Amino acid sequence: MPYATHFYMNFLVLQWTTHAMGSMRYVPLGKFISFKRLFAEKEAKEMAEPEDQDYYGMGGRSARWTIAMTVGIVYGTLSPPINLLCFINFAICRTVYGYLFIFAERKKADLGGVFWVKQLEHLLIALIIYTILMTGVLLQRSDSWWPGTISAGALVYSIGSLNKFSGSYAWEKVPYEDVMKDTEKHEYREEKGVYVQPEMQPGA
Repeated sequence: MPYATHFYMNFLVLQWTTHAMGSMRYVPLGKFISFKRLFAEKEAKEMAEPEDQDYYGMGGRSARWTIAMTVGIVYGTLSPPINLLCFINFAICRTVYGYLFIFAERKKADLGGVFWVKQLEHLLIALIIYTILMTGVLLQRSDSWWPGTISAGALVYSIGSLNKFSGSYAWEKVPYEDVMKDTEKHEYREEKGVYVQPEMQPGA
């Protein structure tokens, strides 16, 4: 992996080209021009949208952005210029997709933060990969085994953080106990007596 840093530097730079191509929306444009020859302009516009969700959807974009961030995390220490290239990449993302989401593309259905949570999980996995990589590099290049051992200790914390994030946070559903603790939104009434089903009443 240490010998692949230059490849990933080129990879990040090429990502800038894909963002620029995405900003032109050449696929919906081509579909619109084609459909316009056969249908009315309004119908052609409706048929050209939305863009392919397998690549241009929130899931595909989230995955590619996470990969780019993973490259910056894993290889940033071995080759510091990758950090700068990664920063430029996300600055371009902020500009391009900030425009596309608001002014060009249709609004997409929101799944309630599923992609965001998956991105965070994948970044925590990237930290585990980074810890393993740096442990191997330190063990190989250091005269002593102490640096690699200290680095390996961070692996325990990284795995623990991933397990805690994956299992300790209730982000999909609010626990019922937490809902009932909110006294401002829920009023409590004092219960008096005991409910007895009418059919079970004496003499029923």
